[in-house]
Amino acid sequence: MTEGQRIVAWGDELIKLHDGFRRDLAGLRSSRAGAMDLRTHCLTFCDALHAHHEGEDNALFPHLGTEHPELAETLSRLRSEHRVVARLMERIRQLLDHDGTAIGEELDRLATELEAHLDYEEEQLVPILNKMLTLPEEV
Repeated sequence: MTEGQRIVAWGDELIKLHDGFRRDLAGLRSSRAGAMDLRTHCLTFCDALHAHHEGEDNALFPHLGTEHPELAETLSRLRSEHRVVARLMERIRQLLDHDGTAIGEELDRLATELEAHLDYEEEQLVPILNKMLTLPEEV
């Protein structure tokens, strides 16, 4: 491998990660029985998704914003969508603690918001990420 060659297509890796989130959320939505198991899986999913979005907000998006100023509006929208998803996940956490009967509706809302977010992020960022040779260390 010579200097300047890409080892990983980062956009393709993002799609794989997103597909895992999609799959996990679909699993949560289809297995609403077993409150303790659902609680554990919901919390694990929410923690992983939060960590992913935090990494994007704190490392990837600032890096992309510096390298690609034309993405400013896109990155702003993605950050805003992260906040919407975070609020929905917080609502799910509250329901898990107090009233698990309404969790299905909130998982459906989360799925709608998250799937639209992931689709938009992939549409906007994958082509750019696949051309990048390196990513920020924190990602």
